[in-house]
Amino acid sequence: MKSTPAGRVSRRAFLAGACGLAVAGMAAAPAAAESAIKRLPDGRVAVRVAKVPSLAKVGGAAQLGTVKGTPVAVVRTDTGYEALSLRCPHAGATVQRQSPGWVCPAHGSQFEIDGELVRGPATTSLAEVPSRLRRGVLTVG
Repeated sequence: MKSTPAGRVSRRAFLAGACGLAVAGMAAAPAAAESAIKRLPDGRVAVRVAKVPSLAKVGGAAQLGTVKGTPVAVVRTDTGYEALSLRCPHAGATVQRQSPGWVCPAHGSQFEIDGELVRGPATTSLAEVPSRLRRGVLTVG
C-alpha cells in the first residue's frame, strides 16, 4: 500500500486493498459451491441438496444461474425441492430474491418463495422447471 508523507496509508490505497480482499473472498465462494452444484454437458444442472446450506431449511433457496437459457432457482418446500424459472411471467424480466420471496424489478410483481403469485401485474405464478431428485441429487432441466 502506498504511504502518505506522514507514514499513514492513503484512503485510496486502503480502499483499493479492502476491495481486493473482498473480491478475493467472493472468488473463493463459488469454489466451495462447485462440488454441490454442477453443470452437466447437456445443459442441465445437478445439485447435491445436502451440501447447499441455503436448502437446509424449508423456505430456503439457491439460485443456479441459467439452465438451458432460463434463470433458475431451487427452493426447499415442506414436501421436498422445487425448481423455478426466475423469469417473470408478465414481461420476462428476471425476478430477484427479496425476503420472503421473489420480486420483479421491472414492474413489481411479487411471488412467494415457492413461486406462487402474491401481487401483479403478473397474472400467473413462476413456472416450474422439470427436476428429479434421486439419491440426494436434484437434476434440474
